[in-house]
Amino acid sequence: MNARKRQATRRTWPNNLYQNSNGYLWFKNPLTGKSAGLGRDLEAAIKKVKRANLEIARNLDEQNLLALTGDGKKTLAEHCVDYQNEYTKDRKPNTVKNYKSQIKAIRDDARASKPIDQFTPKDAADLIKEAERSRGPTQATNIRTRLKDIFRDAITHGLVEAGRNPVESVLKPKTEVKRARMTKDDFWAIYKRADQQWLKNALLLALLTGQRVSDVRKMRFDDVRDGFLWVDQLKKNGKTKIKIPLDVALGEHSVAGAISQCRDNVVSRHLIHFCDGRYSSMRGKPVSYETLNGAFIAAREKATQENEIETPEGLTPTTFHEIRSLTARLHAEQNGEKFAQALLGHSSKAMTELYIDVRGQHWVEVQLPQKTG
Repeated sequence: MNARKRQATRRTWPNNLYQNSNGYLWFKNPLTGKSAGLGRDLEAAIKKVKRANLEIARNLDEQNLLALTGDGKKTLAEHCVDYQNEYTKDRKPNTVKNYKSQIKAIRDDARASKPIDQFTPKDAADLIKEAERSRGPTQATNIRTRLKDIFRDAITHGLVEAGRNPVESVLKPKTEVKRARMTKDDFWAIYKRADQQWLKNALLLALLTGQRVSDVRKMRFDDVRDGFLWVDQLKKNGKTKIKIPLDVALGEHSVAGAISQCRDNVVSRHLIHFCDGRYSSMRGKPVSYETLNGAFIAAREKATQENEIETPEGLTPTTFHEIRSLTARLHAEQNGEKFAQALLGHSSKAMTELYIDVRGQHWVEVQLPQKTG
């Protein structure tokens, strides 16, 4: 499809400069597709866009020249294709989706047209900085990890000299978790406001076992045998298997009791299943993640409206996943950090410590030493 012709009054404008019906001017980067507002001063906007176009042209000429003089060497973009074909095999759909998104961000960058062995640490730093600007620090961190792994793969294929991974020296983007930790009071407020019995069951199982929502959803009655609840964690692709004793408890609630609570007059293989009421047509079927998460949010909002939950200023509301952190803290206090680590399926103590960390939300009481005599 041919590009739309410019209006006669705009034919002297530089490429990539646009104006909306209200007279507001803006620039669109042809490489990234991102836009930036320029106000309503046409003369100033034209100068800025011309400078930007010159910089884009200079960068493209430099990249094309390097590609032309690369003696037929494989470019980073070309190796990304090989990497994607190799490393997205036999992986879960969501993992493949994330990998492809990260790889696309790398391939679409103009620097990816360089021969892979001429890609410098500055190129890597600039690519990651652009990703942080356009996608945020969390996604930029993921892209950095993928780029680093792509070069590790290139080294194993002899495309890059060993010890010359350009991403190694690039600092990770700074990320700050804005999600509020869940307190014990928050949990029970949400539990009380849950309208569905299957949501109450899921909440209680998550609290007692510390498992991710994906693992709670797939728990079945035949996973309960020989005095244990057997969990094969989905995220670890079967590499983490946990036998949770049924007598594991927090206060008056035990794993055995939570499983018993899941038994009702509906025939189902799944602990978390639809019952009567709104979802009567789905009786016995497992509850989807979307439905479970939506019900959790609704219960959380009710508790918030009743002033039973208060999200600290500057943070986003707590989520179902935060139950896992709450479990780690409660079990670490009651049974020790090693128990919490084993229960959550963490391979390292450091990971468990991240979950136990309350991110500065709790006050620490300083107690005077007891007087003797």
